[in-house]
Amino acid sequence: MGENLYSGLFSLLALFGLIVIIYGFRTAYTDPLWSPLPYSRELALVLMPIAVIFLMPGSGKTNYFQNFKHPMFMGILIWAFVHLLANGDLRSTILFSSFALYCIVDMLFTKKITNTSNATYPMSNDIIFIGLGLKVYTLIVYFHQYIAGVKILF
Repeated sequence: MGENLYSGLFSLLALFGLIVIIYGFRTAYTDPLWSPLPYSRELALVLMPIAVIFLMPGSGKTNYFQNFKHPMFMGILIWAFVHLLANGDLRSTILFSSFALYCIVDMLFTKKITNTSNATYPMSNDIIFIGLGLKVYTLIVYFHQYIAGVKILF
C-alpha cells in the first residue's frame, strides 16, 4: 500500500471517527451529575492553550517537548481533565474520562516516541510549535459553539 497512502487513509479514518464522536456527543441526552466548581470554566481557559500546545509537536524536533514521553497524550490528558472539571453532565464524564483513561494506559505501556538523542534544535522550532498551538487554540475558542454546542466567549 505504501506509507503515504496508508497515512492518508489512516488520517481520513481518524477524521471520520472524530466527526462521529462530535456528532454523538452533540446528540446524546445529558443528565447532570454534579455542579462544576465555581472557577472551573476560567481554569479551562488558562489550561486549554497548554493542552493545545502539547498537541502540536507530536514527535517534532523541539527542545522542550522531547523531554516528555508522549507530548500529544499529555495534551489530550490535560484537555480531558479540564473538560471534566468544567462539565458536570453524564455525556461529558463518559467522553472525557474515556480519553483520559486511554491516555494514561497508553503512556504507561508505550515506548517513548520523542527523540532521546539529546539533540539540540533551533529555538525557532519551539516558538513555531507554540505559535501554532496558540493559533489553533484561538480557532477552537471561536468555533467551539459549532463543534460542541457551547459558546465559550461572549
